Amino acid sequence: MRSSGSIFFALSVGLVCATTASADNWPGWRGPNHDGQSNETKVPVRWNASENVLWRTRIPGLGHSSPIVWEDRIFVTTCDTEALTRLLLCIDRPTGEVLWTQTVATCPIETMHRDNTPASATPVTDGNSVFVAFQVRDKIQISSYDFDGEHQWTAFPGSFESRHGFCTSLVLDGEKLIVSGLQDGPDAFVAALETRSGKTLWKVPRRDKVRSFSSPLPCDIEGKSALILSGANQTVAYESETGDVIWQTEGPAEKTVSSIVTCQQSRLAFVCGGRDNAFLAISLEKPDKKNENAQISAPNIAWEASKGLPYMTSPLAAKGLLHIMSDDGIYRCYEASSGQLVNELRPVGPVRASMVATRQHIYVTEKSGKTTVIRNDETWSVVSENDIGEEVMASAAISDGDFIVRAKEHLILIR
Repeated sequence: MRSSGSIFFALSVGLVCATTASADNWPGWRGPNHDGQSNETKVPVRWNASENVLWRTRIPGLGHSSPIVWEDRIFVTTCDTEALTRLLLCIDRPTGEVLWTQTVATCPIETMHRDNTPASATPVTDGNSVFVAFQVRDKIQISSYDFDGEHQWTAFPGSFESRHGFCTSLVLDGEKLIVSGLQDGPDAFVAALETRSGKTLWKVPRRDKVRSFSSPLPCDIEGKSALILSGANQTVAYESETGDVIWQTEGPAEKTVSSIVTCQQSRLAFVCGGRDNAFLAISLEKPDKKNENAQISAPNIAWEASKGLPYMTSPLAAKGLLHIMSDDGIYRCYEASSGQLVNELRPVGPVRASMVATRQHIYVTEKSGKTTVIRNDETWSVVSENDIGEEVMASAAISDGDFIVRAKEHLILIR
């Protein structure tokens, strides 16, 4: 069994684009390194609604959060829209049996976008506790449970207002839980909570009060443990320990949903602003200029793009390439360091789930439930097309040889 300390260390030093980290567990949004990638090699590439499906467990209610995995436990959130309850479920990986269900909150259903649900924020685990986030009335509620389902603490780091609802996933950075509260209300913020108690360690207000749902990204900037967050007209890098701003730049969009990824080889962070047709490749090296506010540095922009960009789906940076899949199914592949376009086509239908990958393959799951498996290179060489026969909005998890999909009504383990 891997200790939680190994995960704390990996996250705290910012290995968000390392290719050497273990990927046995999938502890949070986009996996162990926040980039959708796994180092595993024996992951299925062929299945259908029944073939290679170990189990299919019905998940009650409504939710678009992704499953997270720690050893033989799978955790997923949902909302019972009749009982008005927000739920955390623990599922036994070998059997698909629901081991326990905890009611995290009971409250009216908030106003939200048609593609959103009351349970769209993916939880996160450190191997000892599971942390979940919901909008509860006009506040963001963060709660912690142990692996037996015992409640540990609940915190309300800030209020929340958005006619599109709440869906930003939590992120672990060492022993800190990072919460983004970008919103239309006056309490727009980014905060760090102590994982042991839920105590707010720091909370930083945002300049513009605009709803955005991109998750914070832990990384390393100038030798410091840092976080990058896009949305509300800005992309900002914060010191992880204090919340102090390292640098900030305008854009790429007023509102963002797509999450940032980084590339170790090029030392770039890739930020999509699909609705505003803007994309930034931002250098993680020391800035050489100042922002219009002379007290704050502006990062160097390596390259930009303006076509075929996603609003909801997140890009994938692997092997020196950047793969981008728009919500409409337009695929573009770039050389990560230069921005040179190396492939472009429209191979699939509408997509809401973000791409995930192993060293050999990339998995692209359409809203329809079909997953196209391609080689992990620039060629779009199709290995297989696999349909589970059920709509999919959530991004998949890869863990210990399993491909785990949260569909509209079921959690499905493919082995």
